[in-house]
Formats: sequence, structure tokens, C-alpha cells
Amino acid sequence: MFPIKRIVAATDMSPFASRAEARAALLARELRCESLHLLHVIDNLALEALRHLDPTPLDTEQRLMESSRTQLAEIEHKLSDKYGIQVITTTLNVGRAYTEIVHYAELLGVGLVVLGAHGGGFVRDLFIGSTVDKVLRKLTRPLLIVKREPEVMYRNILVAVDFSESSRQAARFAMNIAPHAHITVLHAFEVPFEASLHSAGVDDKLMQIYEAEIKTRKNGEMQQFIAELGASSGLVSGIIERGHAHAVIRGKIESLAPDLIVVGKHGRSERDEMLPGGVTTRVIQDAGCDVLVIG
Repeated sequence: MFPIKRIVAATDMSPFASRAEARAALLARELRCESLHLLHVIDNLALEALRHLDPTPLDTEQRLMESSRTQLAEIEHKLSDKYGIQVITTTLNVGRAYTEIVHYAELLGVGLVVLGAHGGGFVRDLFIGSTVDKVLRKLTRPLLIVKREPEVMYRNILVAVDFSESSRQAARFAMNIAPHAHITVLHAFEVPFEASLHSAGVDDKLMQIYEAEIKTRKNGEMQQFIAELGASSGLVSGIIERGHAHAVIRGKIESLAPDLIVVGKHGRSERDEMLPGGVTTRVIQDAGCDVLVIG
């Protein structure tokens, strides 16, 4: 992975977005990025509805635009004062938020896009169809979804892997974004055709031998995976655990309490993990900490 040169933080001016703004500024400072950019999108459908309701739509639109520019300027000054960094551009666009965010990120060639997200609880059920969900489906660049108020750089990172190239990129990006953090590489495996083998009357001892053989092979893959990362001694450790990926990841979130989870958008499976019910989507919905998705 190359160093992150440009970061864009998309904001809707909400308290959740302020966490993303702060995290983006903290990363830009600590990683010595070339530039930090702020983007706010005014929804064109909402503007159209306003035109039908307001007797003086042009005047109202102008006031809305001016208010948004003022708020962006305030955010810029706040970040500059607190983190000692310069916000290179503050951009106000009109359109659909997810379309404008993706287009802006590609136009600037940014190394990281940062968005705010709601926390857990019932709000997670609203994820499908949200701006974050739609951005994830279209964006080809790393996306950091911020859920917590940032205080320090990430220190405890959980990276879920399936040993694919996407997983390797995710792990390397984690090392890049937090070079001094401890990284736990997690791989979940299942015994192929387990239910069918049980139904066929395969002996439990034979099943245990089968599982042990799979785990031994997976341990070898994990050791090679970590070795190829070239991390400093003690900064990366690996865990192999049997079970469905989402259940295993959720258990490790509870026991390890990471401040960042890193997942690849696509793995070895041909199935689109960003479809409703996919592992990546469920991790984003359930995690109480920040989530980094590598496309």
C-alpha cells in the first residue's frame, strides 16, 4: 500500500458527521497527508420539493447555500485550530449525496473517504439504502465509517481475512493507517458439507479429524499471510476459529474490544458481500466501533 496522500471527509453537518470530520483531520495530521478536503452535498430532490412549497424558492435556495458555506467555513476553522492542519478545499455540491461523494473521490484521486455513521441498536436496520450503503456499492477506494468520537490514533485493530488479495490489501492498509497499533488478523472457517456429512452418518471422531486437518492447513496459511505483511515483531497476531464468519467476528469484537475493524469488500467468494445479509454489511451494521472497508 502506498501512503495516503489525500483524504476527503463528506459531511451533512450532523453530530455523527462531526466525528468523521475530526477523525479525518486527526489522520491527515498524524499520517502527514498532502491534503484534507471537506465535501457537503445538498440533496437535489429535497431542493426540488422546496421549490414547490416555497413561494420564493430562489431566495430560500440562496439562503440555504449561504448557510451551508458558512457552516463549512466554521468546520474548516475548527479543524485547523484543533489539529493544526490545513483544509485544502471545502466543496458544496448539489445532487444525490452518494453519487457526488463517489464522483468527488474519484476526481481527486483520494486515498481515503471518511463518512460518519449512526451507532448500533435499531438504527442498524436502516443501513440498507442509506448513503453509506450506497457509497460502498459504488466506491472503489477505501472507506472509513466513523462511529466513535476520536481521541487518539487507532491502537487495537481487528482485521477479518479470508486470505484473498482483498484481505491482504485490507491488512496492509490497516498497518498504513495505524503503524503503531496492534493488529489481530482473524480468519473464520467452516467444515465443508458438515451438515450433509452428519446426515450421512459420518462418525464424530472422523469429523474431528477432518476439522483438525482443515485447521492445521489454515494455521499454515495464517503464518504465511502474516509473514508476507512484513510487520514489526509483536505488532500482528493471528487467530483461526471455526464458525460462520459473522458470528466469529462478532464474538471477537466483544472479547477484543477493537477501536477499528477492517474488512475487504470482496473476498474469494463470487457472492457480492455488499448485498443485504453479506458479512461486510452485517459487520458495519453491528459494530460499535469504526469500520474500514477496502474495495
